[in-house]
Amino acid sequence: MTAALRLSTIIRRNLHISTKMAIPREDIEFKACDGTVLRGWLYPQAGKSPCVIMTHGLGGVRHYWLPAFADRFHRAGYAVLLYDNRNWGDSDGLPRQESNPPLQQADYYDAFNFASTLPCVDSSRIVYWGSSFSGEMFLSGETRSLAFKDRIPILLEERARIAAGAKPERIPLIADSIKDAEEGKANVMFPGVHAYKEMLGSYTSGGRWNNDITAQTQVHMLAFEGQAMIQRISPTPLLMVIPGNDILVTTASQLAAFGKAREPKEMLYLDGAGHFDIYTGEWFEKNIAKQLEFLKKHVATT
Repeated sequence: MTAALRLSTIIRRNLHISTKMAIPREDIEFKACDGTVLRGWLYPQAGKSPCVIMTHGLGGVRHYWLPAFADRFHRAGYAVLLYDNRNWGDSDGLPRQESNPPLQQADYYDAFNFASTLPCVDSSRIVYWGSSFSGEMFLSGETRSLAFKDRIPILLEERARIAAGAKPERIPLIADSIKDAEEGKANVMFPGVHAYKEMLGSYTSGGRWNNDITAQTQVHMLAFEGQAMIQRISPTPLLMVIPGNDILVTTASQLAAFGKAREPKEMLYLDGAGHFDIYTGEWFEKNIAKQLEFLKKHVATT
């Protein structure tokens, strides 16, 4: 749920290749270690190239926002593997529209193994790219537990009902109307007008998307302490893109996470940008320019 974008590179040796003509994206699928089938797109290059592995944030699908990033990476000479998280979009997994940070994190490993087998991928230069919730290192279950302490008993009681055969409770991601968003009374995952306006495009993005998420997703989030592991990224280079006016996940919490990371690390601070602003318009251009600069520095394609 943070707007920080993670770009961490896995570099086994310094290699350089020539950029060749890009090939249009193609549908792909691969199995996670537990057998869950994950589906997405591959943007291949004609020859072996560095690869950027991408997936979406909380409540998203790969069709919305992310193709713009994938296209720019592809045009710059990188292969791209962009897939839907388990339980979301075209990927398999139950319950539908439920996020579980440790499982999604492990799926990145399987995406890496799959990408390494592709003829167009230089397996010595693979990049992990995370958007918002798929960045995950912002997440502090301890902090969220304090804010959600009154809801924890309700969530645990629901687990008992699910075990007895009840369907999981679902919470809307955004309000049903602009009026509801303005009034701020609806019980939604992403409150406010900013989230409502920016996520409306999910309906028409072409992906398999519904305006809901399971309540049990909150339990998984409370049990995960991403900030406790951020220092382990080092010595892999890390880039975080942080919006300066994020009220959905506070800018301060993202800066705190960055402070815990070890070198080598870089930050792009987009003063005035909100949580969803960095995906479109001028904010997107500043965002993608920095990411391409970072990639050129650490996994140059030529």
